[in-house]
Amino acid sequence: MPLTGTGLRVRAQPKGWRRLRPAWRPDGSRAERLALLVMASVAMRFANWLWLAHRVPGRPALLANLLLQEVAFVGAVALIALACRQAVPGWVRRWRPQRLLWGSPLWGTALLAAVGLAAGGAVARGPSLIDDASSMAICGARAMVAGHDPYRVPEIACLDRLHVSVLGSTPFRRGPLAGVRGYPTPPEVVAAAALARRQGARSTLFTRLAKPPLDPAVMVPVARAPATLRALWTMLPCLVLLVAVLWAAGALWPVAAALFALLYFIHGSVLDFGVTGNVETFSYALMGLSVLWMRRPALSAICLGLAISLNELAWFVLPAYVLLTLGREGWWRRWIALGVTVAVAVGPWLLLYPDAPATIWSALRAPTFPLGSGPIELVLADFVPEPPQMLPLTAAGLVMLGTFVAGLMRPRWRVAAAVLLVAGFWFSWRSLDEYLAQIPLLALVAVLAMLDRDAPASGGEPPGQALRPAVSGGPAA
Repeated sequence: MPLTGTGLRVRAQPKGWRRLRPAWRPDGSRAERLALLVMASVAMRFANWLWLAHRVPGRPALLANLLLQEVAFVGAVALIALACRQAVPGWVRRWRPQRLLWGSPLWGTALLAAVGLAAGGAVARGPSLIDDASSMAICGARAMVAGHDPYRVPEIACLDRLHVSVLGSTPFRRGPLAGVRGYPTPPEVVAAAALARRQGARSTLFTRLAKPPLDPAVMVPVARAPATLRALWTMLPCLVLLVAVLWAAGALWPVAAALFALLYFIHGSVLDFGVTGNVETFSYALMGLSVLWMRRPALSAICLGLAISLNELAWFVLPAYVLLTLGREGWWRRWIALGVTVAVAVGPWLLLYPDAPATIWSALRAPTFPLGSGPIELVLADFVPEPPQMLPLTAAGLVMLGTFVAGLMRPRWRVAAAVLLVAGFWFSWRSLDEYLAQIPLLALVAVLAMLDRDAPASGGEPPGQALRPAVSGGPAA
């Protein structure tokens, strides 16, 4: 059907399963964005990987590895910002990054299949609990089933019960650990854990359950189940998210599949945590769905409300959600649905466990040790002296605030600012892997759901250019 005033002939958007027929040489704005995200995902893998230090001994190799990690993260952020810009810059279009996607139906499907087999094998073997977040969720769920308060379960007692090493705990800078600089050594943690056992429920040396009430409640169905069943349970939200992403990607589903598979190699991502049976997977998947289904105000808000009721990281995604919803219709339905969801999901549990807010707040403001990736790694490796705790915390807060304000002031970069808001954690005192690992997922769903269709084609394309699958071989933008 001819386009008035352009002289172009455009084929109608295919419907049903026909829209999933992939092209071997995808082109167009969306393909350019997804190609940038492929490169960003690879960079994110190198942003937290001691690949050089594990192969070359000595502190010079460690320092070089850490500096390369910093460069990799900055590069990933830059690529994601370009991919999520309202219009892809002209110099990027001239570079033609979409050529990276040629042949994606073959290599994208192969990568997803390979990761699926690896993840399936890991689930079948029954992954071991490796951190206190997943362990405390299970202990909290068991306490709920037994009619006890999950916020009164001591962490060391929980780890002992689940046969998890105390080295996976979260110690506080108190008691025998008060004078420790950097992060305590394994013998220091073991000694503090022994003291905590003797103190019992009175101990304040380690954290308690510090998640919203829905976090342990979600694990109630598998609280006593073997590790394999727990991992199958946490893989369910990953599968729902994967199907939704592939459908939203249309003809570019092989590329979306590859990007989702690459999350497996980023520690702390939704897929990495899903395979290990970590309950935080539910929150991360719901965060992704809240953006992917942005055009459905109530459904999107319900997903974010559930994520907020599950994990504190979603609290910081809420300002990003504000940026993404500016100027969209149905705002009142969206925010009413979000508020009702949080009230229904959290309210009953707060009535049962009224000490939950105080326990969570106490854990959030406790004197912790530095941990994670980013500049704080240079402190942990003793390359730079340890700064006051408030300095990196303030830096992270200012970066997040600046990103939010930039998104308000610069509509062209608004989606990019929303996606990268949590990147401020990179500067923080505890820049945990799982905080930063959600950035590639948020970028992927934002590109699929919010870009191209909301903005005119970039680079001065004539109207309808992005709607020509018959000419370019790519999906309708």
